[in-house]
Amino acid sequence: MKIIGLDIYGYGKITETKFDTNKQLVQLFGENEAGKSTMQSFIHSILFGFPTRKEQEPRREPRMHNLYGGKITVEFPDEPGTVEIERIKGKVQGDVKIYFEDGTVRGEEWLIKKLNFIDKRTYRSIFSFDVLGLQDIHKNMTEDKLQEYLLRAGALGSHEYDEMLSAIDSELGTIYKKNGSKPELNKEIAEMSELNDKIRALEQVEERYDTLTNERVKSEEALNFTKDGLHQLESIRKQKMKEVVYHKDIKEWKNLESQVNIEPINFPEKGIERYEKMKHQLQQSDQDIALRTEKLKVLEKELAGIKKPDGEKIAHLEGILKKEPEIKQKRMEHKRLASEIASNEEAIGLLMRDVGWSEEHHEVDDSNIVKESVQSLLSKLDEVALEEQFLVREFDQVKSDISHYDKELAQLEADQISETRIRKKQELMDKEFELKEKEKMFSLIEKDYEREKRKRNRSSRMQQMLIIGVGIIALLVGIFYLVGSEWVIGSASAVAGALILLLLTLNREKPDESLKEDYQKEVAELQEAIETINRNHNMEFELSTARELKMDLKELKAKRISTHVRLEELKETLSNKEALHDSLNTDLSKMKADLKIDMDMENKSMPDAIHTIREIKQKRNQINRYQVEMDNLTRELQEFKSSVKEDLMHYGIHYDDASVFHDVKNAASDMYKDEADHTRLNDQITLLQNENKVLQDSVKEAHYEINSLFDQVLAEDEETYYYYARKDDEHRRNVRRYNELDEKLGEEHFDYDARNALADILMSELREEEEDIVEQIEALNDKVHVEQKTLAELNSEIAMMESDGKLSELHHLYEMKKSYIQNISRDYMSLNYIRILIEAHIRKIKDERLPVVIEEARTIFQKITNGRYINIIYDDDGVKVRHDNGQLFHPLELSQSTKEMLYISLRLSLIKALKGYYKLPLIIDDAFVHFDKERKKIIMDYLRNEVQDQVLYFTCNLDNSIPTSQTIKLKEKVK
Repeated sequence: MKIIGLDIYGYGKITETKFDTNKQLVQLFGENEAGKSTMQSFIHSILFGFPTRKEQEPRREPRMHNLYGGKITVEFPDEPGTVEIERIKGKVQGDVKIYFEDGTVRGEEWLIKKLNFIDKRTYRSIFSFDVLGLQDIHKNMTEDKLQEYLLRAGALGSHEYDEMLSAIDSELGTIYKKNGSKPELNKEIAEMSELNDKIRALEQVEERYDTLTNERVKSEEALNFTKDGLHQLESIRKQKMKEVVYHKDIKEWKNLESQVNIEPINFPEKGIERYEKMKHQLQQSDQDIALRTEKLKVLEKELAGIKKPDGEKIAHLEGILKKEPEIKQKRMEHKRLASEIASNEEAIGLLMRDVGWSEEHHEVDDSNIVKESVQSLLSKLDEVALEEQFLVREFDQVKSDISHYDKELAQLEADQISETRIRKKQELMDKEFELKEKEKMFSLIEKDYEREKRKRNRSSRMQQMLIIGVGIIALLVGIFYLVGSEWVIGSASAVAGALILLLLTLNREKPDESLKEDYQKEVAELQEAIETINRNHNMEFELSTARELKMDLKELKAKRISTHVRLEELKETLSNKEALHDSLNTDLSKMKADLKIDMDMENKSMPDAIHTIREIKQKRNQINRYQVEMDNLTRELQEFKSSVKEDLMHYGIHYDDASVFHDVKNAASDMYKDEADHTRLNDQITLLQNENKVLQDSVKEAHYEINSLFDQVLAEDEETYYYYARKDDEHRRNVRRYNELDEKLGEEHFDYDARNALADILMSELREEEEDIVEQIEALNDKVHVEQKTLAELNSEIAMMESDGKLSELHHLYEMKKSYIQNISRDYMSLNYIRILIEAHIRKIKDERLPVVIEEARTIFQKITNGRYINIIYDDDGVKVRHDNGQLFHPLELSQSTKEMLYISLRLSLIKALKGYYKLPLIIDDAFVHFDKERKKIIMDYLRNEVQDQVLYFTCNLDNSIPTSQTIKLKEKVK
């Protein structure tokens, strides 16, 4: 996807502004507060929706503008023509419409699918670079943290998986740890183990406990039976007490029953209130009729003194008044036009002085072609001037570098070590290595020799002892036989024993030490040779240092040669730029002559001068138009004056431009007042006549209503009517009291028969029955106390058996703990299973994607470091980089900017690997502020030439190497 243009209706402080971004690399330059962050947020909001409250990001709704949102014009590789994505205020994330060139309109679902369901957070984490994100690399990270950060940049692009794993690990840690004591599951298991030990100790007395439990059950059954009887007597006593309490109400209910059965008087509903209301109404109506009759006479007299005005005169004056706004507007417009002509004439004079004109030159060509030509020449002149400054700085820098190289060459040549000393040093190191190896070999051989010698001596001693034993035995046998006169056998045995001992003595040999002596001699010779070399030559230097000095000398000479070549190239380039500078100044001078402006005017003011010339022509044209309008207005005002002047004389009004409408308005107001007073008095008279008629009808209705009330109760006068009212009120009170008692007794479950029966019983009889029940209750209470005592003794013994009643409680607690532990374990296993799935997913992504990303990142890293680092290696230990000298470096050992370049290489490689899924523009927000001039140039060249996706580069440091056609200066666009 490529963003062709932005059309911001209203977003933050940017309103009604358009930007052309139809370039592969676009530099958006602006000072602080110019709107760079607002533009980035606008792009994110149009593509993915306005920020919601949970995103904790400002919505940037404009304060001084009604519209909120805007439009982005984009190109999709698989869509013909351009596509416009418009999002405006509506629901929380805004209303989206997608417009195609063929007139088709689609909704947000199409856009989400087109962007392959990527969300704002993922887009920012993969396709966005900013200085804050790169600064995360330089925080106090451990080796593992930095490796994780880099691998996430190359494989995942997002830290959501890491956050999920951290949250799951934290939750797992609060549930269970292998050797922990604080996690919840560890605590519960320890408590369960303690409960199990207590239960086993208490279960040893289980047999006696069962016997006592059976006895307690029997005692409890007997006690419950007694309590049931006691409860029944209590119920009977409560019922009897209730009968005593409500006996008086039952008597009253019985008396009222006979009174409410009499037929009531048919008295009207709210009869007294209705009668008194009609009586008061008659009195008030008589007073109102008298007052209105008197007022009617006064109004008729006042009406006779007013004359009704002619309607045609009023209409004529109204017609003149209707023209007042138009005439006033024309007069004001006439004054305004005169003021505008004077103002424009004055402005033309000022503008002519600005451009150095003494008279107007309308033949001067101020077209856009001329303006664009001037701007093009100025742009080229600025570009040439900047390039000249750059070349001068580079020339001075190269001369300084050559001087510096000369000094370094002199120093390096003085520090060089001769080839003879280097060869002797190499020979010395070889001999020292040989000596070390021979001493090591001699040590190993000596150990084996001593071990073999000890083994051989043990075997030899055993053989000698065996032979000596056989010889001594043979001698003893010979002596024994000689003593026994067995001379032959004795002599033979003695001779054999003597020969054995003699041979043993002759065969004893000394160990061979020649090998050991040879090794010692070789070691001594090597030591002597080493000492001779050290004595005859100065070997106090490192061989690697000598070689590095020679290599540095060679590299420095090569650098000096290349720098000198560079110096010559800069001289030639600077000469060409100076010639081009003079040519551009000549062209601009010719432009000034064509425009007839002051030749001493600064070149950069020429576009403003063209704009001023154009403004002079526009103002002259405007003055001509204003003059035509003034002539038309003068003619129309004169026609109005001639048309109304004679008519107003008939009404006694003298025509005056300043007061004509005021005089007409006063005359019309007098006529309006007379007409309004005449109409008002007529309306009031008619209203009073109608009110008198209504009041008389009301009096008749009141008399009829009073007679109806008296007829309903057959009353002849007011006193009789009030007597019947009192009788009706008394009957209603009795009925109401009867109903209250009936409802009250019904709520206490006294039916009709029970009420009649209790009404015939005396209070003393009820009291005697209550006392008999109380005596029975006391007897049962004594029995309950005895049975409770027996049960208490059994419970006491059981309590001792249960160790204070803890056995059943412990069993209950044990089962509860067991169930709770099972629930926690299921939660733990579920979380652990989720963790395994996430880790497997991350591992799969890394195994499939990371090798591809690393291979591509190696090429990018080598290119943007100018070949200083030639490889990126990924193994079980993480990511490492290889220097061109062959050394391997961990990312922690790299410099700040090199670490950033490694991170950027991995991120760009990931974007390239995701090319089949997402083709979206890159947004870079001042991500290279830590780079020096050379590294920034390299990375910008890479983004311009190697990155296939569109790059939007937001910065507050203008990069002059990017053409002005690819640069948008926000300070000129933001309103």
